[in-house]
Amino acid sequence: GSTLQQRWNDFEKKFWSHWKAGINRRGGTYWTWGARVLISARMIVPSLDMLANVRVNQWIAHLPEDHRLAQQHHALLRATAPITWTSSFNRHLAVCNGLRLLLARGYDSLDHIKDDDLKLLSARWSKGTDALDAALCSLGVFSRTPKRGSARHGRKQRMTTPELVENAGVPDRFQQVVILYLETYEARVSDVYRTLRHKVIALAHFWRFIRDKHPSVKRCSEILPRHVRDYIPHAITRARAVQRGPGAGEEVRPTAHSWLVDLRVFFSDLCAWATEPDSPFKRFAPRTIPVTRHTFLGYGFEKARERTRARITATVLDLEREMPKIRAFALQRWKAALAAPKVTTTRGYPWSDEVDTFWDWALLELLVQSGLRIEEASELTTLDILKRKMPDGRIYYLLHIKPSKFDRARVIPVGDGLGRVLAEIIRYVKRFYNSKSVPVCDHWDLLEKRPRPPAPYLIQGIRHPSTAGIQTIRSRIREISIAAEARRSDDSALVLLPHDCRRVFASEHLNNNMPVHVIQALLGHASPDTVMIYAKLYPSQLIEEYRKTVRSLYNAYYG
Repeated sequence: GSTLQQRWNDFEKKFWSHWKAGINRRGGTYWTWGARVLISARMIVPSLDMLANVRVNQWIAHLPEDHRLAQQHHALLRATAPITWTSSFNRHLAVCNGLRLLLARGYDSLDHIKDDDLKLLSARWSKGTDALDAALCSLGVFSRTPKRGSARHGRKQRMTTPELVENAGVPDRFQQVVILYLETYEARVSDVYRTLRHKVIALAHFWRFIRDKHPSVKRCSEILPRHVRDYIPHAITRARAVQRGPGAGEEVRPTAHSWLVDLRVFFSDLCAWATEPDSPFKRFAPRTIPVTRHTFLGYGFEKARERTRARITATVLDLEREMPKIRAFALQRWKAALAAPKVTTTRGYPWSDEVDTFWDWALLELLVQSGLRIEEASELTTLDILKRKMPDGRIYYLLHIKPSKFDRARVIPVGDGLGRVLAEIIRYVKRFYNSKSVPVCDHWDLLEKRPRPPAPYLIQGIRHPSTAGIQTIRSRIREISIAAEARRSDDSALVLLPHDCRRVFASEHLNNNMPVHVIQALLGHASPDTVMIYAKLYPSQLIEEYRKTVRSLYNAYYG
């Protein structure tokens, strides 16, 4: 090489890896001193692989105090010292990783570190990276709150509507109408990213079928009911081939039904919007609506829905029997952890079992006592706890639920049980941050693939100074049911899902004679028919009413 950097790169490739392994290494204990001098003097820029097993913090510690690298070292030490949610060893690794980034990237200041630089710390240096991220956020290097490792590794950005349509494989001749429909649907109905993705996938299956089986159809306006009837068997066959999981051999798959429902909604919206004045959909609308609800009769979807209702019935009956045991187990385990000494932990982490068992109990109780969907629970903030005064002077609280499934907000009265859960969550979050209030934190919406506005989110500070994702909530609910050894009626394991807590909420309130329309408002259901699914499950009220009638008839006849 013609430069010192080129010669160093050649030296790393040919000699350094062998020297680290002890092959042909010079004798003595000072074999790293030459590299230490060159790197500390910033004469060369080493690779991260070279710095993997080097104690860079000891190198920097021997530099004069007014040296730029020594100043950055002291700044990292001060920033990591207040971190209490991880071990001292991880804080030490955070300092080492920060110095490695400065040396490997040629930076003179921590302010030069970027988010992409943290991605260079692969699985080999993953320990301590969470603490380094938190330290850089506290120093103001990043204008955000700390992210978990999975969030820092990169997320897929929300694709534009044309990108969604092209990525789904919609044929060119039908792309224009699909793009126009999705943009209008996003503006008028819902901009939930997951919904748009499902719709474009369902429409892509249909338009590819039209292209292959009916090549004479060149425009959307030429679609006839017979084209849709030809597509239904194809959709069922295709769904059986692509969908995995339980019930893969069923004659009618739920996936096929969801595709056909999206297709029906597409043509219904298209024909309705085409009747508006100066509508851009006029040239795309067929002469008649090619698919209606009656089009699907006779294909077995009614039996599929009956099987689904039967499965839900069996699940909720099992939940009614096992949920009290699961809730009692979570509470007892938290109380036992509170009473246990805090010297050692069973999981081997610096945080105590008390915090882990508390969040298991709190997440379970929050979902059971509020009936929230999992995405609604993850978006709760302290600003959603509303304080109101009744005309007689009494104070009551309401929990404001942001629009989710049907884009409608609602409120839930906060009773004693739910109020205690919310108060305990707030207390533990403030204790985690050692602050007087719940701090403002960033939040990533996993379903819509976009960041939510910074706010004092309730579910944060679980092992990390960030919000807890949906997967974290789901895994904790799952683990608590497995640890409680909950069983189904056939003696198989009952693995609890977050939506099961919502079912328990509905069934408990139905059994306590709450009106159906009130439960519908609390749960945010679109119609009372959804609530009535649970009304058929538990015969306790039916039995009690029957006994009252029989008892009165018996007394009237026999005296």
